[in-house]
Amino acid sequence: MLDVDFFKNFNDRYGHQAGDACLQSIAAAFKMCLTRSHDMVARYGGEEFVCLLPDTPLEGALYKARDLEKLVREIGIPHEKSDVAKIVTISLGVAVASPSKNDEAGDLVASADRQLYIAKQSGRGQVRPS
Repeated sequence: MLDVDFFKNFNDRYGHQAGDACLQSIAAAFKMCLTRSHDMVARYGGEEFVCLLPDTPLEGALYKARDLEKLVREIGIPHEKSDVAKIVTISLGVAVASPSKNDEAGDLVASADRQLYIAKQSGRGQVRPS
């Protein structure tokens, strides 16, 4: 799970059209960073995204999450109203699951969401693993 840090503040400062352009730039960067045909990123709602990396162990997921976080910083979209940096940053929560008969997709989403919450509570602009 990925969340744009202080996005409401971004929209309040720059306007909703700039907010839409910001999200589009971030989504395009994510798409370029996910090079395997079966990896996927999608807008989950508002300023949140979900990234699915099938057949990826925790170490690989963390590596990719750190790449995504760094990539958003490298885009360098100005964000004067952020408490993290003067550019747009993201917080990420990483979770992995191995399919079994008893696993529920919602459990994986909930785990990633918990880690995202911890990343945001710990200062934002960072990756938190499960």
